[in-house]
Amino acid sequence: LTCAELHKKAERIGNLLLEKGRVNTGDHVALIFPPGLDLICAFYGCLYVGAVPVTIRPPHPQNLHTTLPTVRMIVDVSKATLVLSNQSVIKLLRSKEASNVLDSKAWPITLDTDDMPKKKLPIMYRAPTAEMLAYLDFSVSTTGMLAGIKMSHAAVTSLCRSMKIACELYPSRHIALCLDPYCGLGFALWCLSSIYSGHHSILIPPSEVEINPGLWLSAVSQYKVRDTFCSYGVMELCTKGLGSSVNQLKSKGINLACVRTCVVVAEERPRMHLTTSFSKLFSALGLSPRAVSTSFGCRVNIAICLQGASSPEPSTVYVDLRALRNDRVSLVERGSPHSLCLMESGKLLPGVKV
Repeated sequence: LTCAELHKKAERIGNLLLEKGRVNTGDHVALIFPPGLDLICAFYGCLYVGAVPVTIRPPHPQNLHTTLPTVRMIVDVSKATLVLSNQSVIKLLRSKEASNVLDSKAWPITLDTDDMPKKKLPIMYRAPTAEMLAYLDFSVSTTGMLAGIKMSHAAVTSLCRSMKIACELYPSRHIALCLDPYCGLGFALWCLSSIYSGHHSILIPPSEVEINPGLWLSAVSQYKVRDTFCSYGVMELCTKGLGSSVNQLKSKGINLACVRTCVVVAEERPRMHLTTSFSKLFSALGLSPRAVSTSFGCRVNIAICLQGASSPEPSTVYVDLRALRNDRVSLVERGSPHSLCLMESGKLLPGVKV
């Protein structure tokens, strides 16, 4: 997808929102799409007409009882006046199985991006001011709490600028992304970063890696990617799914020596055992252990930490959990009772005010 194609598609979605959705500046629009280009086009379509997008993970067809109420809750809490989606997701929302969980008539107006208006209206681009809302970022925390933050256009611009400087994201770069695009840093990388910095993003939905565990690493090798971002889930899929086939991958010519940074995007404690196993397993394909690091993208404070392009190897220490609870830092040996691993995840991004 080129920038020109993205612009055309976003314009058509903007038309759909104006013609059929009758959206006004500042209206909140729920975007319920699988990970992919449609989600990105819908996001920019909203911005073109001054609407505020809210990206939401679609409900899982095999697990509607737990996933559908979460979708509905985000739609309600975000005060979305409109739902934008594609044919397959809308069909699922209106299915008999879904109506057993929720009243299918209770959704806001739902528009299908597969059913675009034929006539093209000239879009009056509604340029935002810096303090206006760009989008709403909702997520369910590891404790099951729904958290939402408001992202202004000023915050989005400074976040993208910081990431561009920290990761040296130039137009000549290829960045491979294998993580969910619905919130936090995953969303920023998937939908915002390459538009701001001009680099080429290779998007790999984690669900594709469930089907083919070698897909992400093959793409990294094929495009000689220097910087790649993934989730712990993807790392686990690769470690478990490819444990016995490293030699096979080697014979296919898969080489990871090109990787300078492989960043796990996480909002949880570091999973040391997993990152160590991953590094050890794929060192046979040329992956440098010092290339693997974690970021911490806290949604409440978007001052995310990232390993810079020239950062030294991250250090790891173990501290006493009981001392921490009493506001003291006490270093202990690895494996000590009540020990907690602290892993350096880079520096605060340039331009961030704490």
